[in-house]
Amino acid sequence: MSDQPTSTVAGGQDEVGAPERVSIGEMRRARALRRLVLLLLLAFLVLGALNFFGGRTAKTQAKAGDWQLEVSYPRTGRPGIGAPLQIQVQHQGGFDGPVTLSMTSDYLDVLDVGSIHPDPSQATASDKAITWQFDPPPGDTLSVSFGAEFEASEHPGRHKAAVTVLENNKPVTHVNFTTWEVP
Repeated sequence: MSDQPTSTVAGGQDEVGAPERVSIGEMRRARALRRLVLLLLLAFLVLGALNFFGGRTAKTQAKAGDWQLEVSYPRTGRPGIGAPLQIQVQHQGGFDGPVTLSMTSDYLDVLDVGSIHPDPSQATASDKAITWQFDPPPGDTLSVSFGAEFEASEHPGRHKAAVTVLENNKPVTHVNFTTWEVP
């Protein structure tokens, strides 16, 4: 047996517990790197607290004659979070009869719609669209809100939609929009 202590670290013959020599420059670089990592982590947390990485909403609108359509929709979202969707229809002079709206059914497939307010008086579905008929509201504005969230099963990617106002089963005005869903 040898009188010299041996180290099992890296199979070397150094004395046990002998620290590695580090220059002042290496210590400063290591400290600067630690500070940079902490600063990036802090920035990430602050941006998260400000909902920078959360869902975003957008609005689109169209006008044709006496009709105006505005849709507020989720521009980005993730599974399991709310998907605020609101449709507002204005008709100068009010509505003479029921208001008919149609929306792309593929778009609604990625949402879990819990409620529609006000309740439609009639709903019809086809393979391409869902059409709702609403009783005429007092005044010249109908606002329809959807209690919806992105389905828990992921549908990542781009989802296109169209909302159309119909009068006598003919399109009066419409808007197109796109929502991006991320995992």
